[in-house]
Amino acid sequence: MFKVLVVLTGVIAVFIIVLFASLEYTSKPDFCSTCHFMQPYVDGWKTSTHSDVTCTDCHFPPGLKSKLKGKLTAASMVVNYFTGVYKKSKPWAEITDESCLSSGCHEQRLLEGKVEFKEGIIFDHEPHVTKLRREKKLRCTSCHSQIVQGDHMTVTENSCFLCHFKNQPEDAPIDDCTWCHDAPVGTNPELSYDHRFVVEKEIDCKKCHGSMQVGDGAVPVERCSSCHAEIGKIERINEVEYIHLNHVTNHKVECQNCHSLIQHKSVSRSAEIIPDCQSCHEDSHLPQYYLFSGTGGKHVPSHPNPMYEGGLNCQACHVFHSVNGKNGDLGQTMEAKAESCEICHGKGYGKILDQWEKLMLKKMESTESSLVSVRREMKLSNVQDKSRQHVESLIEEAGYNYQLVKDGNIVHNVAYSDELLLSVHRNLKSALKSLKSEKIIPDISSYGKIVPSECINCHFGMEDVVVNVFDIDFSHNIHLVKNRLECSQCHSNRTQHGELLMSKSDCLSCHHTQDEVDCESCHELQASLYTGITDLSDEEIPDVMYEEEVTCAECHLDRSIISGIQGQRSCVDCHEDEYADMVFEWQQGVSERIEILNVQLKQISMNTLTRAEKQSYERIETVISRIKKEGSGGVHNIEYVNNLIDKMESDYKSITR
Repeated sequence: MFKVLVVLTGVIAVFIIVLFASLEYTSKPDFCSTCHFMQPYVDGWKTSTHSDVTCTDCHFPPGLKSKLKGKLTAASMVVNYFTGVYKKSKPWAEITDESCLSSGCHEQRLLEGKVEFKEGIIFDHEPHVTKLRREKKLRCTSCHSQIVQGDHMTVTENSCFLCHFKNQPEDAPIDDCTWCHDAPVGTNPELSYDHRFVVEKEIDCKKCHGSMQVGDGAVPVERCSSCHAEIGKIERINEVEYIHLNHVTNHKVECQNCHSLIQHKSVSRSAEIIPDCQSCHEDSHLPQYYLFSGTGGKHVPSHPNPMYEGGLNCQACHVFHSVNGKNGDLGQTMEAKAESCEICHGKGYGKILDQWEKLMLKKMESTESSLVSVRREMKLSNVQDKSRQHVESLIEEAGYNYQLVKDGNIVHNVAYSDELLLSVHRNLKSALKSLKSEKIIPDISSYGKIVPSECINCHFGMEDVVVNVFDIDFSHNIHLVKNRLECSQCHSNRTQHGELLMSKSDCLSCHHTQDEVDCESCHELQASLYTGITDLSDEEIPDVMYEEEVTCAECHLDRSIISGIQGQRSCVDCHEDEYADMVFEWQQGVSERIEILNVQLKQISMNTLTRAEKQSYERIETVISRIKKEGSGGVHNIEYVNNLIDKMESDYKSITR
């Protein structure tokens, strides 16, 4: 009996040893591949981060019981293969979340879930695995899969795109993008645009960047048959909730096995910008596209709009519905307006658009007139043969470039439009020269005299703009064209786009160090009061000092400052000491009188005034504003200023009578 027990124990021991040895051996990839066609997967496993983990550690749930169950399942597959069951249901390798989160593997992944998926993109495992994503329960293998041949258990971007881009609403909140990408803010030269305003106003990224996906992730019914042979199962394809529960939650099926690919990229950076317009208007927007992309002109170098290079598409600016007829119904066509600029760039930016249109309208009218004139000269000329062919080609090219600007609308690329118009004029001048004509066409090349810079791409025509800075009318023409200063000498992007770096003292350090200073070019208002000739009154009363030909510099001895105090000090150099007190009395008297007028005006209700009285009211306001803005308190011409105030007091009495 004892011998029997020993033999039986030995047999059991051998069986257990053989069993565990078999379990270990049959867990090796080399053994698995004897039945399954999985060599690409084995090769991917060998070079992956899981190369030291056996197949069954992942493909069977943790524990001996699960491993034994898995082996029995594997044995049953052999039977299924020979009995033909495979024809009805194809086997599928699955990995449970328990295998991934087991001890010694990724057990802390949900607690320490944030990882850097790519540079600048942080992924958090915790909400994706523990919470529903788009009403679906995900598994580890919903994202970690073998979609890319050779990369075992690798996350591919395409898995992300299906969830984040399929069936997204038209106007998605900005945080749909900032989950992964922080909006680029700051004034780093490498940034093409500072997005602080976009973040502050929470503007939908698609307003500028358009659709950021190619493909719709549709599910062709033909893909079902690659796994299922039973018609009944395929017929349930429209039961979306059931399909995702069965394939994503209960079983490990890669999204791309069913869904077609979705790519995440800026559509507007590719040639697909054209079909965006052609979907409604076949081939009718090519001139606009040519201007926007800075191409299409004959013998004119490419000059893309910076917004085109930045990835914007047509829908970035065409955001307003057209209005049909008198009834005001909204149409389907999307229009762009000056307000389109302000959506991203802030209030007042639309003025730049108006500036472009006013300037370019003059150039377009001049160019069209010149083109008609040269064509007429061509018809009247006696030029023959090769010379005539040469002139015809010049005029033809000029006409083509002009038409491109006219049809394409200069707002799509004002700088490139100007270059095209300049090329038209060059051609027309060459044509007149070949025709030996004495006719002269107007010059439109003033824009070319500005120091070239990136600023001109947007601030085109700025040389004709006068702005008020430090209560002084500042001419861009004098500085940009006449003195050829660069924009960066006064403006910067240090903290915000186009911020003014210059202070009043910086301006004085340049202007007041010159031997001969033209004071009137900056201080036009002060000069007009000094001469007694303004648009505030028909009466001319020059200051007595002006009549004695006393110049500004004779009173303003210190050019580093301009103030009433300096004027008082200058007075006593030529007059008695009491003269300084008299200047102070002038200023105090003027200040008190206009302040009283101000208070009195506020007590008047505009609704009770006649049209003539309203005009008088507005004239009083204008005079008060000018005297305050002039800044000397009447010192530059006290008699003229007091006469103006006398007249305003009289007008006030006529209003309140």
